[in-house]
Amino acid sequence: MWRPMVEAVEGLIARLLPRHVDAFLLHLGSRCREGHAACFEVTNESGKIAISGTTGVELASGLHAFLKERCNSSVAWQATGGNQIDTSCLEPPARAAAAAARPLYRGRSVPYHYYQNAVTPSYSMTWWSWERWEAEIDWMALHGINLPMAFTGQEAVWQRVWAQFGLTNEDLEGFFSGPAFLAWQRMGNLRGWGGPLRQSFIDGQAALQRKILQRMRSFGMTPVLPAFAGYVPEALAKRQPGAHIEPAGNWGGFTDAFCCVRLLNPLDPLFTAVGSAFVKEVRAEYGDDDNNFYAADTFNEMDPGTNDPAYLRNASSAVYNAMAAGDAGARWIMQAWLFYNEKDFWQKPQIQALISGVPTGALVMLDLYAEVQPQWARTEGFYGAPFIWCMLHNFGGNLEMYGAFEEVAAGPARALRSGADMIGIGLCPEGIEQNPAAYALMNEWAFRSEPVELRPWVERYARRRYGPATPPSAGEAWQLLLESVYNSTDLHNDHNCDVPTSRPALERAEGVPWGLIPQLWYDDSKVLRAWAALLAAAPAVGELETFRYDLVDVARQALSKRATAMWRDLAAAYDAGDLGGVSAAGGRLLELLDDMEELLASNRGFLLGPWVAAARALASSEEEAAQNEWNLRTQITVWGTSDEGGSSIEDYANKQWSGLMGSFYGERWALFVARLEVNLRSGAAYDPQAWRLECLNFTLGWTRGTQRFPLDPRGDSVAVSQRLFAKYKDEPALGGPPLV
Repeated sequence: MWRPMVEAVEGLIARLLPRHVDAFLLHLGSRCREGHAACFEVTNESGKIAISGTTGVELASGLHAFLKERCNSSVAWQATGGNQIDTSCLEPPARAAAAAARPLYRGRSVPYHYYQNAVTPSYSMTWWSWERWEAEIDWMALHGINLPMAFTGQEAVWQRVWAQFGLTNEDLEGFFSGPAFLAWQRMGNLRGWGGPLRQSFIDGQAALQRKILQRMRSFGMTPVLPAFAGYVPEALAKRQPGAHIEPAGNWGGFTDAFCCVRLLNPLDPLFTAVGSAFVKEVRAEYGDDDNNFYAADTFNEMDPGTNDPAYLRNASSAVYNAMAAGDAGARWIMQAWLFYNEKDFWQKPQIQALISGVPTGALVMLDLYAEVQPQWARTEGFYGAPFIWCMLHNFGGNLEMYGAFEEVAAGPARALRSGADMIGIGLCPEGIEQNPAAYALMNEWAFRSEPVELRPWVERYARRRYGPATPPSAGEAWQLLLESVYNSTDLHNDHNCDVPTSRPALERAEGVPWGLIPQLWYDDSKVLRAWAALLAAAPAVGELETFRYDLVDVARQALSKRATAMWRDLAAAYDAGDLGGVSAAGGRLLELLDDMEELLASNRGFLLGPWVAAARALASSEEEAAQNEWNLRTQITVWGTSDEGGSSIEDYANKQWSGLMGSFYGERWALFVARLEVNLRSGAAYDPQAWRLECLNFTLGWTRGTQRFPLDPRGDSVAVSQRLFAKYKDEPALGGPPLV
């Protein structure tokens, strides 16, 4: 058991620091102090860096802590600039001095560090190869994550389970969704959308899951596996005519053909039979752990048919009993997302009833949105159930610079001191590979119990991000970002509804919930000053990928907000019947989008091309490659069904990426400006529904497109950013009175 964990960390070191493998000594079995659940310690041993830790995850975390605190280095997602590691501190005699300065000890105040949202696999991980997964698991270990969700490959298990109940693979063709939409089919929100799910994909994902789980376990992580939440194929009603099966409820504005999965009543005896069969097959296929966690969400964004507490108590009891029938040691992890809007279905009696149906300690609640609306506080600590304090942060994988840093810095400490049964902290973003500072801050809680002092933390973050040559202006930039984009108090209202990536309209949110809702919830002048400060730092650190990513990200954020004033000028000119004004404002907006395309094209972290290439590479035929590409293109644009009303989550998963900005968002705004000009020339009134259909036809055409996009950056990020700063620094971020 022990040697494989050490070997796993040795492999990580070889991948991360191939020239410095011999600088480290690893010892498993650290003696923790102060009642810590797990810990690591870094010391000097015979001139080498000796790391001792409770498990492989603690060993990796000790390595990361040493790199951060003694080498001013950082480890981040490759798409957000990757790693900045100053290896001079790993050379003798510097490494001995760094390790001997004082023992570096850290302990866990809570045992678990959880990772992923139920939809993260579909928004960010659908097209990943093993190489990308390997890098992600390394990132998890380095950041102390020991309870990661592992949902890949479950469709192969479901095929075998449903066969036990008389269903064929043909019966499942209208049930399994396409690769990019599996998360919502698994949660009962939709069925068949983006399908059929090809057998080559199912088999490939099963093989990938075996590698993922082997590597996670080799570090000492406990993977969270899927369990049965109650959603069944429509064909099951024919094979089991006595079963109580009903529609789960409408979700997302989908048409009847795709919404929704059928729900097997939790009180039906068949529920336990299916649920236990699935858990047994998961264990048989993917192995077992000493501490088995399973995730299932029966009522995600869909209210039960009754608010009767007795029914809800029995429903949760049935879900748990089905797990326990397949694994007597099962512990259930449930997202508390369904509780967060306290004005709706889930009042305190309903919440307490659902929780009370499971033995105390066997149900662990993910307080999914705790940095904005913590549920542990309004539910008396989830009525005694253990919970994990989570940062959700991101919706749909959007790239908005955003963070509620003050709450993240202090919120977990308040929960720890409350006396409630907080057993972990967690990262639960809908999409990853954006805002690396937000995740670096939240990951601090893996090995701390006291609030983070933000200003010194941000200063250290900038130094780690850019290394020993970090100039003062870079630190100044990050302090300004802390005071603006990372100081959100707006309850995350508009972070995927900005002007460039929203469906064009004359009014806010015209006909679609995720439509145009531009707001400016921070002092934009501070973002402009941060942009200028980063440009001032470019001569010192401008060659670093971490710096270039941040520079493009800040410039992208500033330019995106400048589009709001241009849109307002466009709408005002149209309302005034000013054709020249429409052409001028529209031209300025389209020019801005062209400039954003050029900026985004200069950095690898903002390219559409690699995503398309990865989706196509996962296919076993050209037909499947085309379907994969359609899945990707559809998710990031129209998302849902293509009826005249459209999906209520259209543009929800928008991305400010090169390729997408030029070929989709820019072209869509150009069509809108042209329509307004034609209306004024002809005297026709603006027809929102006619525009809706024109826009929809354009979007559907784009989702079926075959245009290839560059795989590598073009242009120099610093030079492009300098030019655009000079061009746009005096443009207002908003025009006219504040939006309300």
